[in-house]
This record gives sequence, C-alpha cells and structure tokens, in this order.
Amino acid sequence: MKTELIEKVELLLQSEDILGNAPEIRILQSGFETELAAETDKAKQEFIAEGGNPKEFVFNKQADDLKLEELFKTFRELKKEKEKKVLLDQMRHLELKRTIIEKIKALGNIQTQPGKAIKTLKDLQTQWKEAGAVSSHNYKELQNEYSKALEAFYYSLDIYKVMQDHDFKKNLEIKTAIIEHLTKLKEQNNIKEIERLIKVYRNEWDEAGPVQNDKWEALKTQWRSALDQIYDKLKTHYTLLEEQKEKNLAAKQHILTQTKALVENMPVDEEGWKKSTDAMIALQKEWKSTGFTQKGKGAESWKEFRETCDLFFDAKNVFYAGIKEVRNGLRKQKLALIETAEALSTSTAWSDTANKMIRLQADWKRIPPAGPHEEPRLFHRFRKACNVFFDAKKKHFEDIDAASVNEVKAKEDVLARFLALQLSGDEAKDKETLQAFSHEWQSGSPLPPKDRKRLNDQFYHHMDEFYSKLNIQVSELESMKFKSKLERLEKEDPSGNLLQKEFDHIKKLTEQIHLDVLKYENNLGFFKSSKGDNPLLNEIRSKIESEKERHALMKAKLKMVREALNRVVA
Repeated sequence: MKTELIEKVELLLQSEDILGNAPEIRILQSGFETELAAETDKAKQEFIAEGGNPKEFVFNKQADDLKLEELFKTFRELKKEKEKKVLLDQMRHLELKRTIIEKIKALGNIQTQPGKAIKTLKDLQTQWKEAGAVSSHNYKELQNEYSKALEAFYYSLDIYKVMQDHDFKKNLEIKTAIIEHLTKLKEQNNIKEIERLIKVYRNEWDEAGPVQNDKWEALKTQWRSALDQIYDKLKTHYTLLEEQKEKNLAAKQHILTQTKALVENMPVDEEGWKKSTDAMIALQKEWKSTGFTQKGKGAESWKEFRETCDLFFDAKNVFYAGIKEVRNGLRKQKLALIETAEALSTSTAWSDTANKMIRLQADWKRIPPAGPHEEPRLFHRFRKACNVFFDAKKKHFEDIDAASVNEVKAKEDVLARFLALQLSGDEAKDKETLQAFSHEWQSGSPLPPKDRKRLNDQFYHHMDEFYSKLNIQVSELESMKFKSKLERLEKEDPSGNLLQKEFDHIKKLTEQIHLDVLKYENNLGFFKSSKGDNPLLNEIRSKIESEKERHALMKAKLKMVREALNRVVA
C-alpha cells in the first residue's frame, strides 16, 4: 500500500504542474498521516496491553514512512518555489495588463481616425491575450476594468458607424456560441473544469467585440442568466461540500462525547474495565471511518479525541497498577509542576519561558491522573497558571505582529514602485533616483525575519542591475555596487555579524595583496644589472601597479565596512 503511495507521489512530483497536483498530494499526505497515527496508536495499545510502561513507548517508523515524509517535504519545497515564480509572473502580468487598459482608454481621444483606433485596439487585445495570468484576487477587478475600457471605446467613438455589418454578425455568432457553451456547463460534473472554463468563456466574451444595439440587451441578459446558473451550481456544490464536512464533524463530536462519557464514568471493577475498553476501541475504529472535516476544526477534534483516549488508557493503567500510594506520588509530581508553572506565569522571557511551559505541559500529560477527585482541581490550577503566561505572550506578540504587517506592506509598496522604475538616460538624475530609493528602503522599522531576506534580495538584486546599466567609470560602479551590498548586509542582519565577516574577509585580502606587492618589489632587485628593455621586468612592474590599485580599492572598501559597522553599533 505505502509502496504504491510512494510511486504515486513520486510520479506527481515529476510533473511540471506542481500547483495543479497540490490538492491530490495533500489528500495523499493526509491519508498517510492518518494511517501513520493509527499505526502508532495501535502499536502503543499493544505495547501497553503487553505490560509495557506508556512512558517508555517509542514508535519506530518504517523505511516507507521516512521515504514518504521526505517526498512530502520535497513537495512543500517545490510548491513554495513554484508559487514564488508564479507570484513574480503575476505581478509582471498585472502591470502589463494595467498598461494595456490605460492605452485602450487613451484610444477614446482619437476622434478623426477611427480605423487606426480599431487597428490599435486589436493589437492591444492580442497583447492582452498573450500577457499571461494574474492572481485570483486581482483577476475580477482587472477583468471588469478591461471590459469597461472596451465598452467605453466601442460606444464613445461611435464605432458602429465605422465597423461593417458583417463584423456585428460575426460577433453576434461568437457571443451566441459562447452562451451555448456556457449553458452546457450545467451538465459538467468536474467542478475544477467548470471554474477553468468560466474564465475562458468570460475572456472570449470580452474579446469578441460589440453587436447591434437592438440585440445587445437581450444577448447580455442571456449571458448573465447562463452565468448566474453556473455560479449557482458552483455555490450549491461548495455548500453541499461544507454541509457534509459539518455532518462529519458532528459525527466526530458525537463519537468524542461518547469517548468522554467513558472517561467520565470510569469502571470500578475488572469486568467494567474490559467492557469499557472494548467500547473505546470500537469508537476509535468508528472515528477512523468518518470522512473529512474542516481542517482547523477537525484538528482540534482529533487532538481532543486523542487526549481523551490517552486519558482513558492512562486511567486504566493506574487502575490495574492498583496502588493507592502511586496516586499520592502523582499528586506530589503535579503539585511540583503547578508550583513551577505559577512561578513562571509572570515571566516576560517569552521564548525561553514558553519552551519551559510546553515542557511542563508535556510532563503533565505524561503523568497519569491523580484520581478522579484530585485531578480536576489540580488541572484547573495548572491550566490557570499556563493561561496567565500564554495570554500575556499572545497579546505581546499580537502587538508586534501588527507592526510587522504594516512594515512588510510598506516595503512591498516600495519594491513594486522600484521594479516598475525605468532609467531616464540622465546619469546624474538616475543616480539620485536610485539613491532616493535606497534611502527610502533603509527607513522604517526592521522587517520580520521571515520576510527580511526575501524582500532585501529582490530590492538589492534590482539595484545592482540598475547600477550596471549606468554609463559610469568601473571604479565608481564598483564602489556603488559595494555600497549597495553593505546596505543589504546591514538590513539582513542588524546585529552586524554579516558586516563583521565581510570586514574580516576584505582585511585578510588586503594584507595578502600587500605581501604580494612586497614580494614583487623584492624581485625587482634581481634586475638591477639588467640593461635595455626587459619584458619580464616590465611585467613585474605592471603587476606591482595593478596590485597597488587593488590594495587602494580594498582599503577604501575596508573604510566603508568600518563606517557601516559603526552605524550598527551606534
């Protein structure tokens, strides 16, 4: 079974359409993880049934399990890389299409040359078709702007006086055929295909051109009616899908309620424990056979179900251990955890304390219940101490996250304007423009670590490209590029570690160049008796001059790095 799953995932990963295969791969991953969790639970129960201590239980994954986990990791990396490329393409396509729309709008000013305007429009429509896709959240608004621009062009320039009757007839036939195709989609059961074809037909509809005024309203009504029917079908599909997920969730909640009932009504004798165990195992099988639910709610229910089952079997182990003293020992252990949690609850060392709290919670879960009377009281006190800390931590980072979101958005706005920049050809003006963008980029608060490298790499990569296009001396270009590099290092690592590494590297290189110059100058002593033009002597002198120039450049770079380090320290 897992061998077939591996082959299927590997085949899907070989496809170029990683994003298209993503839903199927996620379904396969979810099934694998569910099966792996089931195997783990089964192995644990068998281990416990054989007299093993649950604290000592370790599940050894098979080679196929590890292979699948590696394949799913590869999928996430490929998907992330593909999404990044798609995003950049979509941004470029969006700017191009917005430019096309503005050009279409400008055609409305051509009053005396309608024929030329029509030809220009057709060229722009061809460019629109070839421009490529944009992101889904920009698609509808952009498509509406495009449609409005086309309608404004056709009707504002009185285009119908220029276009011949056969153009209207052809457009009418095309739009009628599109409506027929759209109507037939009601018979289609492949929802993804329906959603794809709707976009295709909407594009064809907008690009088909105008029809006679007396036919337009009726045709548009048919189009809207057919479109509404398809959207109703999609809405019904997703509504039913969500309803089924809700039903599955309700079924799982019912199973969870029954599971909790078993935990709340612990048996008092061995016969009772046998019956309750059989009932619990039957509920676990029923849970596995229930369908998918909403991801977030399903994960919460599964977590609660698993914890409830663990609580049940932990209690069963305590019962069979049959020692009252063990419960007293458990109570003492939990009191120690509570006291530690209460002492940590007011700490503001968020990361370190959170790890300690999580370890305390893990320790709490590993400790069996201290009895039906003591456990709720102890847990209430323990949970209260944990909640005091985590609530304060959540509020603290919500404030930080809000500021980080605003800073990321501001940087993305600057990056978008920078990517759209066109050099004017005026070297001084272009240098001022690039420096202004560089100063604007460095202003503001630091970026969050997860976005810092991505945005800085894009900005400084394009900055280097712009510098390379300027018609300036090599030494000045080298200085500007190096200054841009230092700005990037300073933004990526405000602590200055990257700048310090750069300083050490250049310093070492400078010292080596100095030694090389001394070596070459020492070699000149061998040529004191040389007369006339000596090619080897000339070559050494040339090397000395070249290395001295490099040495001066390295010293200048060292000064620039030192100044950057001083800014970081300050």
